Amino acid sequence: MKKNILLPVDFSAHSNNAVHYAVNLAIQKGYAIHLYHNYTSASAVFEEETGPNGKQTSTFKADVLINNLADDIRSAHPQLIVTTQCERGMITETLPELATPERFDFVIMGTKGITNDDSQLIGSTTYVISKKAKVPVLAIPTEATFGPIDKVGLLSNFKEEEVQTVQDFVNIIGKDFELKLLHVHYDHSSENRIEEKLEVWKYKIKKYIGVTNIAIEVDSIQGDVEDLDTVPEVINEMIHQEKIKILLVTRSRKSFFERVFTRSVAKALFSHPLVPIFFTKA
Repeated sequence: MKKNILLPVDFSAHSNNAVHYAVNLAIQKGYAIHLYHNYTSASAVFEEETGPNGKQTSTFKADVLINNLADDIRSAHPQLIVTTQCERGMITETLPELATPERFDFVIMGTKGITNDDSQLIGSTTYVISKKAKVPVLAIPTEATFGPIDKVGLLSNFKEEEVQTVQDFVNIIGKDFELKLLHVHYDHSSENRIEEKLEVWKYKIKKYIGVTNIAIEVDSIQGDVEDLDTVPEVINEMIHQEKIKILLVTRSRKSFFERVFTRSVAKALFSHPLVPIFFTKA
């Protein structure tokens, strides 16, 4: 059965970049796309258009924009199945109700919306949806471009749910990539023990999922280096050094990630991510 991408749009530059990424992925994998919009004060402005009988009728601006966007995608890529939906309500409430495994396989959305609010991590909307949705969410930074997904990073803190995160990603993308197990710690003396634990993770992923190209990357907080003295900053450096194309994050790991998300310094990683971030709720 063809996989279906739920793609929320607000017609901003951030959203349009996520659309471009999703379209390219859908073409590569043969997936369908469902464009989704919640009316806002800007998108709900009525426009006049002439009906079949020659009379002027009113329509929502968003209805015109989303249909035009769908037509543009179909025109450029006739092989794609593209459907549309607009409705009232708060997207953080309506989209999680829509994003169920019975209807969609995963969500793709921008890390920022039309408000371009830098004050909240990863854009409050995207992060809230990533926590509520019953399917994985792939968050696309504005600067991200679609390309070969050949190197993928998994942020690891030795939780069983991380294996399911890799499985969810493989279900969508396939197994043709190198997986980097990334771990950040505070104590240099513990690196050998950490690497031993990650070797166990390698074995589990190879055995149960079948991803065989796996490497381990361990680094530490460096208090004497200003740019590398927090977990997010070290992770960003690892992403850059290892040329990671997508970062996998397991949302259930409150002991590590909830602490990261609530710190203002995490904006370097999650409000301005270097690469797309794949969230799963294991």
